[in-house]
Amino acid sequence: EIKNRQLTRLNFEKNSFLGIAAHDLRNPAAAIQTFAQILKEDLKDKLSSEQNEYLSMIYNSTQFILRLLNELLDIVKIESGKLDIYLSENDYLQVLKSNLSLNRSLAKSKNIQINFIEKNSIPIISFDMSKIEQVLNNLLSNAVKFSYPDSSITVEVESDKTNIITRIIDEGQGIPEPELEKIFIPFRNSSVRATNGEKSTGLGLAISKKIIESHNGTLSVSSRIGKGSVFSFTLPITN
Repeated sequence: EIKNRQLTRLNFEKNSFLGIAAHDLRNPAAAIQTFAQILKEDLKDKLSSEQNEYLSMIYNSTQFILRLLNELLDIVKIESGKLDIYLSENDYLQVLKSNLSLNRSLAKSKNIQINFIEKNSIPIISFDMSKIEQVLNNLLSNAVKFSYPDSSITVEVESDKTNIITRIIDEGQGIPEPELEKIFIPFRNSSVRATNGEKSTGLGLAISKKIIESHNGTLSVSSRIGKGSVFSFTLPITN
């Protein structure tokens, strides 16, 4: 009992430290990114190609840092039981299509085709729009990261009597079976590496799973080495 209380206290202190550190680092990181963007736009024609490349590296690195800091804050909220979900009636199909458009530009750089299949009518449901957009972006960007160039990704959506089901199907490397459940644990990346050296925080899937479960849905994965992976999640039609 004493040991459990000590562990609870240490976990609380860890979360408090991470939350404070991530919050305090976010503003200066955002400032660096903003100034790098301004310099890229204002000095583009005055700098050498090498100097422009350095500015792009600064911008992209701070973008990754900001994503990591935001995801650390999400993990702190999740572990503290303070992940806030704000439900409102929204057009899930429209949110999904909008996210597909955003990720198609990312996929274009690897010549990856993102296909969309709407199997039947999708009803209006209650969900937290920003949180579900976060889930979609995590799953779609991961599919692009771990897919080979010149391949395709298929997004399927359908509804039954109780749920809306979304599947993200890629033709990537696949995930070894012993690692399938571990990928939903914070900071536990699989042994599979992104095909173009893209970075991963190791937090996106853990956050996505918690968001979906907070909506009373489920998030799961199936995969075959050399054949690709299928990430599926459900959202209840009635909460």
